[in-house]
Amino acid sequence: MGLIREPITVRPHDSLLQTLKIMVMDYVPKAVVADERGIPLGTVTQKDILKFIYYHGEKRSFSSIKVSEFMEKDFIAVNEGVDYLEAAHIFESKKVPMLVITSQEGKVIGMIIKSDLSGFYASKIKGLHKVKDFMIKDPICLNVKDSVYDSFRLMVEKGLGRIPLTNDDGKLEGIVTTTDMLFISPFLKAKSDVKVEDIMNPDPFVVYEEEDLSSAAKLMANRKIKSVPVINDSGRPIGLITTSDVVRALTSDSVREYLFEIKMYTTSF
Repeated sequence: MGLIREPITVRPHDSLLQTLKIMVMDYVPKAVVADERGIPLGTVTQKDILKFIYYHGEKRSFSSIKVSEFMEKDFIAVNEGVDYLEAAHIFESKKVPMLVITSQEGKVIGMIIKSDLSGFYASKIKGLHKVKDFMIKDPICLNVKDSVYDSFRLMVEKGLGRIPLTNDDGKLEGIVTTTDMLFISPFLKAKSDVKVEDIMNPDPFVVYEEEDLSSAAKLMANRKIKSVPVINDSGRPIGLITTSDVVRALTSDSVREYLFEIKMYTTSF
């Protein structure tokens, strides 16, 4: 997997409906907002859309809402020479959801998302960290019988991208993500009491806290998912590992030393 991917772009005057179709039909988690010349103006994520629907979209049709109303105007643009570790440090220090790659003329030529760095970690780092070293401990969970609207509200108010779902015994039954919410976004305005079990991803991929972080990163990169629940031997969720956590691992001194030692070893022969 390369570091820089082809940019997905939308225009500031495009509608929320158009943007939803791009993100849902093409499984696009993030997009760059650019003008007709290709100059970046901002970014759009699934979280941005859900937040706008929650606070402002109840009484408006999606076709009447423009991208300029919900896009994030603060973004980081870098040149195509950025490397994996530099990108990781920018993600971690600036807390941005993506990096926009621009040409010397300032036009959009690519984008980097955290999933791209997960692929790098999986291919280069082995046995250095365990899942428990970087996982989110005691994640916020919901019961499968809770309503879709409850999960929607919790995602927006807590800034969550995914929520593990448990049964009455506290065991993991599924997970719901921002992508799942986008699929049913027109119905979120109605504050439906439909149960979250009806839209969740059942039997999600899982990892254990003692597993190599590289295995979790590889799973997320290969399956194109942004998080994996961490369970104990009883099947109860005790953590959550995300692409953001893998990026955080990449910024550690231990990774830099690990890669330096590999480089020294391989160039000595």
